Amino acid sequence: MSFFVVVMTIVSCSSSDDGSGEGGGNQTTSITLSASANTVFVDNQVTFSVVDDLGNDLTSQATYKVNGSTVSNPYTFNQLGSYDIVASYLSFTSNIATVLVTSQSDLTLLFNFNPATTDQIVTFVVLNNVGVDVTSESTFTLDGNSITSPYQFVNIGTNTVIASYDGLSTSSNIEITRSFTKKALLEDFTGTWCPNCPPAAAAIASATSANENVFGVSYHDGVNGYPDPMEISETSFWSGYYNVTGFPTVYVNGPDTRWNFPNMAQVNGELSELATCGLALDASITGGQLNVEVRVAFNTVPNEAVQLMLYLVEDNITTNSSQAGSSQGANYLHRDVLREVYTNQLGDVIPAGSISLSQDYVRNFTSLTLPTNIDDTSNLKVIAFVRNTYTKTFTDYFGEVHTNSPHYDIYNVQEVEVGSSIDFD
Repeated sequence: MSFFVVVMTIVSCSSSDDGSGEGGGNQTTSITLSASANTVFVDNQVTFSVVDDLGNDLTSQATYKVNGSTVSNPYTFNQLGSYDIVASYLSFTSNIATVLVTSQSDLTLLFNFNPATTDQIVTFVVLNNVGVDVTSESTFTLDGNSITSPYQFVNIGTNTVIASYDGLSTSSNIEITRSFTKKALLEDFTGTWCPNCPPAAAAIASATSANENVFGVSYHDGVNGYPDPMEISETSFWSGYYNVTGFPTVYVNGPDTRWNFPNMAQVNGELSELATCGLALDASITGGQLNVEVRVAFNTVPNEAVQLMLYLVEDNITTNSSQAGSSQGANYLHRDVLREVYTNQLGDVIPAGSISLSQDYVRNFTSLTLPTNIDDTSNLKVIAFVRNTYTKTFTDYFGEVHTNSPHYDIYNVQEVEVGSSIDFD
């Protein structure tokens, strides 16, 4: 009888010591050990924590053994090796926690952008050989000068950054390319016979006048019995090729985005994107013939085939045909009418071997014939853009797969008045 009383007294005291519930309603049945790090370097300190299965923190009350020897908490490991740590509390023994103590032998320097453009802020990350982030304790140099992370690079090409930490150093190269402004091209399928087309033209005129990075081009096309005097072979071809079913149809940087004019949300969305390439143009007329130099620079090397398109457009045109839907009739001013395409109808492929981050792709168009229907050469502009081409497929209700007409996205676009030049921007 007395033995039973003694046992009950011990259990009661144990319940009180570990703080488990009021009146001993809950009792500790196990404890769990954890370490602040499982891999450390020599002379680094590790802190141990112990909780019971009731969630009580027993860290300060537990005792700790490393490979069988009692140690203090926290504990500094001063020799290489693998160590097993066990905690005990009252009659309870914890799980085994293993800590690997290794030597610091090398560093890895990483960048959040690589390549990066001159307008991007680059953040560095330095990891030691066990994957611990030591960036905040590292120092950095570029061309012998101290720099800090994050950093904005200004030198185009390869930049070598050296990171140093705790007597170790490493270097890593980052490619810096130019920053280009993303621009938008509004492609308007229209016709003089179309009474609904003037509002679209007005919306394009408003968008282009409000933002120098928005350009417009009008693709004039006739329909059966309703010719358009400004139609050319390309505009007629594209109407069918891209399955234009209604006039006006205005696309924003390719036929996958039909513009809900005059709302500018879609246009602004294009302008906010990071440009993957930029274009520089020089256009002049010599001896009645057009000469154009196109330079294309890339921020990234595309993983798909890309084409170059070159247009000649004329602004402020009037024709003998009255514009349907306008009270101005034959005095209606047609803006940025496509007069000629100097590349293939679907673009000239830029050879993959000619695309690099360090060198521009240059294409010279010389002695180009001007169309005979031009009204005023002072109103001529050249538009160049880089685009891809792909085909969309879809599955119908019956499970049959159909292929839509080819589509494209415009990487970037540039415009220049004939007789002028514009550099990368």
